[in-house]
Amino acid sequence: MTILTYGIVGIVGAVAFSLILFFLARGKLRREGRNDRGLIATAAAAPFLGLAWLITALLIHVQVSNKLAHQDCGLSGDPYVTLPNGYELGSHNTYDGYIRAPGARTDVAVAGPGYVRSIISLHLDHGVFNGTQFDFRDSSVRRFRLDTHTQAFESAPVGPSSWEAANDQAQLGEESYWKLYAKYRHHWPNYVLLALIVGGEAAIVLWFSTTWLKSPSFSPDPGSALTSR
Repeated sequence: MTILTYGIVGIVGAVAFSLILFFLARGKLRREGRNDRGLIATAAAAPFLGLAWLITALLIHVQVSNKLAHQDCGLSGDPYVTLPNGYELGSHNTYDGYIRAPGARTDVAVAGPGYVRSIISLHLDHGVFNGTQFDFRDSSVRRFRLDTHTQAFESAPVGPSSWEAANDQAQLGEESYWKLYAKYRHHWPNYVLLALIVGGEAAIVLWFSTTWLKSPSFSPDPGSALTSR
């Protein structure tokens, strides 16, 4: 939904700027008494080129985040990061926190071979995950321990709870799994995205400015130079 909203705003903005530049270019040509369809076409196309580059930069950013930083791009409804031990820490639909070993898949059960889900709080210490999770079978909270070296999983009941209360604690609690997520999230892909956007948009602006300034009023007239002599 967020991407769709940004897309609509981008298209509307590109159309508006295209119309503005189109009329400005046409007025400029009338004042200079010349006909330059190239300038009009450039003025109308420049905003759409800028929008196209934004989309291209975002697509590159997604690949950089997924393939090089091993995390989501920041716009996904299923955010995740990869921890130093290779485990993936994420959250399905932003609410169902999970950890899973490389190659493991989360299932309906709150814990299984190589994964734990419905996490509330989470700590990682010397390759051992400790935390709490919500058990939907009996609407209760239980503590768990997952040793990444042996894949041994242990759990113990804490007490009854509701999903609403457990989810509030998972999202806003002092020991929320989001704390560990934030600790291991890389920020350098965002800097790469910023550099791509600034560099590409600056190149488009430079190209448009060069075309705009190609006018008799800015070009020396060899005939006038001979006359002045």
